[in-house]
Amino acid sequence: MDNSGEVEKQKNSNLSIALIALNFILMLVLSTTFQPSGEFDGALVLLILPFSATILLGGYIYTYRGKGYRWAKILFIVLLVISIIFMGIFWYAWQLGHAFKN
Repeated sequence: MDNSGEVEKQKNSNLSIALIALNFILMLVLSTTFQPSGEFDGALVLLILPFSATILLGGYIYTYRGKGYRWAKILFIVLLVISIIFMGIFWYAWQLGHAFKN
């Protein structure tokens, strides 16, 4: 009984990873085919990529807990740091653009 529950949990985990990867690929395709209508729209689509991957992986981490999923926690922390750095760079560039606007 315990073994079948663990097999079912592993199967669901693999399916979740596949769906996260599929969502990220679809977002990547969206970012390359999106036609920006304003000056910041293209950058905003690129800003969505690291945050969406972080959110999806964060949901995966809090759904599946255990020692076998430690790699997901490490990857989540790395993606969170990358997202924060990317947001800081984007904010800095945006503020720099406002400074040179006048």
